[in-house]
Amino acid sequence: MIALLSTSAISHNVYAQDESKESISEAKEEIKKEIKEEIKDESAEEQTLAQSLEDKIAYDGYLPVYQDSEDGTALMVIDEAKLNKPFLYFANTVEGVVDAGHFRGGFRQHRLIEMRRVFDRIEIVAMTPRYYFDPDNAISKAANANTSEAVLVSTKIVNEEDGRIAIKLEDVVKNQKLHRVAPMPSSRPEAEKKRFKLGKLSDDKTKIAAIDNFPANTHIVVDYVFENDTPKVRGGNYITDPRYTTISLQHAFIELPDNNFASRRDDPRIGYFGKQFDDLTTDQTFIGRDVINRWHLEKKDPTAAVSDPVEPIVWWIENTTPVEWRDTIRNATLSWNSAFEKAGISNAIEVRIQPDDADWKAEDVRYNVLRWTSSPRPPFGGYGPSVANPLTGQIIASDIMLEYSFMKGRWIAGEMFTDGASSLSSQMPSSLGDDAAQYCSLGHELNAGLLFGEYASLAKGMGDIEKDKLLRQAMHYLILHEVGHTLGLNHNMKASQLHGHDEAHDASVTQGILAGSVMDYPAVNFAPDGVSQGDFYTEKPGPYDDWAIEYGYSTALADPEAEEKRLQAILSRSAEPELAFGNDADDMRAPGRHLDPRINIFDMSGDAVEYARDRFGLIKSTATEIKDKTLADNRSHNDLAVGVNAVFGEFARQASVVSRYVGGVYVDRTFVGQEGYEQPFTPVPKALQQRAMETLSEFVFAPNAIETMEPLFAYIQRQRRGFDNMGKNEDPKPHKMLLGAQKNVLTHLLHPAVQMRMSDTALYGNEYSLEQMMGELTKGIFEADIKRDVNSYRRNLQTEYVEQLIKISGLEKASNYDHLAKAAALYELNRISDLVDNSRGDRASKVHKFYLTDRIERAFHKSKS
Repeated sequence: MIALLSTSAISHNVYAQDESKESISEAKEEIKKEIKEEIKDESAEEQTLAQSLEDKIAYDGYLPVYQDSEDGTALMVIDEAKLNKPFLYFANTVEGVVDAGHFRGGFRQHRLIEMRRVFDRIEIVAMTPRYYFDPDNAISKAANANTSEAVLVSTKIVNEEDGRIAIKLEDVVKNQKLHRVAPMPSSRPEAEKKRFKLGKLSDDKTKIAAIDNFPANTHIVVDYVFENDTPKVRGGNYITDPRYTTISLQHAFIELPDNNFASRRDDPRIGYFGKQFDDLTTDQTFIGRDVINRWHLEKKDPTAAVSDPVEPIVWWIENTTPVEWRDTIRNATLSWNSAFEKAGISNAIEVRIQPDDADWKAEDVRYNVLRWTSSPRPPFGGYGPSVANPLTGQIIASDIMLEYSFMKGRWIAGEMFTDGASSLSSQMPSSLGDDAAQYCSLGHELNAGLLFGEYASLAKGMGDIEKDKLLRQAMHYLILHEVGHTLGLNHNMKASQLHGHDEAHDASVTQGILAGSVMDYPAVNFAPDGVSQGDFYTEKPGPYDDWAIEYGYSTALADPEAEEKRLQAILSRSAEPELAFGNDADDMRAPGRHLDPRINIFDMSGDAVEYARDRFGLIKSTATEIKDKTLADNRSHNDLAVGVNAVFGEFARQASVVSRYVGGVYVDRTFVGQEGYEQPFTPVPKALQQRAMETLSEFVFAPNAIETMEPLFAYIQRQRRGFDNMGKNEDPKPHKMLLGAQKNVLTHLLHPAVQMRMSDTALYGNEYSLEQMMGELTKGIFEADIKRDVNSYRRNLQTEYVEQLIKISGLEKASNYDHLAKAAALYELNRISDLVDNSRGDRASKVHKFYLTDRIERAFHKSKS
């Protein structure tokens, strides 16, 4: 009778609350299902735990699992000794679609969790270990004040016996409670409208796909099936039907290591990923007790200067890897051993090949695997994540995902520059939405540089030996970089400053090391016309890498004071030029972002502006020669189309690099009193800022900026495939192409942060004023046309510049710029009005000048009204 009353109440709720969403028949089916579950639970309670597990498939291990062979349901059995004891939860994608932010091998989330008993239920709780309280301080008694743990799962105990507790595995993993599988909505409304949406999770179709259990790890793979009856965005061709999308996700429950691993503190002068902890009992202004992520490497012989490790870091080359690439991959991975040997550990890394008949899978967190895929839409070229103990920073597991497209000529973006792609960001992977920043995009950048190098080598008639060297060094560098991430190192975007721009092409000087670190995103080091070719990419860890590995992995001293003194001695070298460091948190890739132009991507040498000038010359000559080298009988124009985009992509990247020196500030992170100490902020010298402006005027804003490409525009045709161009105009759009690169530069130079910085830095050493920069910018954009016709590129550029000045000035709408910037913009608008007030030039030039004059007058008139 009680069960019937309960059913009646459920029925009433269904009809009262959900009638608009579900039919009556669906509600009845749900009621039947719940009754069936209640009956099943009651019958299960009548059995002992041992009896209930007798006929089930047993997966013994860290958290034993027992699965019903008929319906696939399963029980997870928890030993009471594991309750209230932290362990690691780790979610990663086994298979997915990039449109939904998932891809094979993607590391999704790891966190510290506990299982706790609350009466007749088990709760799985996520904790934050971030906050530290000195146990000797009375305030530590208030350690949990104003913090919130997350109860992820609460499920009823099904059965228990002799200290063993059984819960339904489905309640734990067949939902999104442990980890959100569907991507979070984008914070950008326009992006949200365009993104692929998975829809609602299907309870019936979602299933446990695989169970693997080991003494210290339990892996559960779930196929999450989402339904979206009315998808507004179809997604790529690799999605069979956008109404039904499957994401395979592995949930790993990992016992925390019980060993003598000792954490090593983090330091701002060196770049490791790490764990952040806040000391809430310190009396210092800086409360961080952060530690670095690193492997547990210890010497077999602690007394020896150099010793093999007790247990090396073992990397497996997945059996999906093309055979012809395996030697390069192995050699690049083992190259890191030279850095470890300098830190006192020999043979720290081993490399093995996964047998074709291996009985383990790459998803097994017990193995570190160099993996290869060939995706329809590659989310990266290489990606090297790791999982570390949240309490100590000890790295527990790592993989490296590599995309086959990296070494191939396949264009990596849906839109080409010649289609009117408006900025460098259009060449970056955007399918990961707001989470894209966490993934290393070096592979994409190397692919872009590699394509430019390949087409430049083709245009210059480079021999097969040099072409092979280009490919091999690019692959070698990618592996070096991604392995570096798995060792705990984050990016070092300042490392390419090691050599002068001439010395960078001299192999006798570089000797396989073009930069201080392999953790940078450098330009392909292709020699300019008339210069012998040196190294294309770095082939071994640089001096910064050796130094960083020494800090992270050298053997600690037993005495804490002596150990701190030893670490300080290592860190005190940070001012040495070859150890320069700056990571993504400081780099200048986005317009207006951050300060130091040396911390950047796509640059090369200690004189990036002069290096870029050489590169602009190479771009011009390559464009002149590329057509005859790519067009061949009985072939389409596709090779030329990709080639022109590769060449112009390099143009846009170098323009971006040069622009960052205007208004830039050199950042120094040395500590007070250490050797080589300098003030933290030093403005870029005036002469270099002016040289950067001259370079932009001469190569980026000039009337003939892409003159050598003009004979190619009528031939930039991609090969047709069915109806792929439906709704799109396939003609090249060189005006949008060039203006996109120019706008990227203007957006930086005229960014509110840069404009304000130029005035602020005048107070501590900047001699290149905002007013002078704006005057030279106007000169570079207008002066060449005063006594001649204004070509269409320049008409576009000048109009764009005027529109941005009007925006800055606040004449038409309220401006978020500071008063000094608004005054400078207003002054330049008056100057431009005088410059274009003449009747010289052809009809198009006169129309253009009339438009600018009228546009400026209307802006002033609106401000008065």
